[in-house]
Amino acid sequence: MADSFEPKVVPNIQHVALRTNNLERLIAFYHGTIGLPITRTRGPEDNPDAVWLPGVQLVKASGDFEPSGTLDHLAIGIDNVDEVCARLEAAGTKVDRTPFEVVGNDGKAFAYASFWYDPDGNRVEIFKHI
Repeated sequence: MADSFEPKVVPNIQHVALRTNNLERLIAFYHGTIGLPITRTRGPEDNPDAVWLPGVQLVKASGDFEPSGTLDHLAIGIDNVDEVCARLEAAGTKVDRTPFEVVGNDGKAFAYASFWYDPDGNRVEIFKHI
């Protein structure tokens, strides 16, 4: 496009919404294992159809749900990466990559990260700028 418009991007992601056939299982992972607080729910208190946590919205699928899209991973900014990784490991969560320093083209580390899989198979990055 040739116009000069530039959006004023807020330097973080508001949230990623994940649709699932098993909302309870993803709540147990993101809230119970990682420890993200539930900030809001929608629907009946004992059977919500959506749950919000910092950076993540979990949505209960309805009807004939078929996964779609090409999500590579979602990244959650965490200050205590090693502690969260220890919780994930203790819970038997499948790891994709253990904690490592992310190095830029200049050869300097700028972040510390690890990759895991949630119960639906979504790759989740636990990430901290350093």
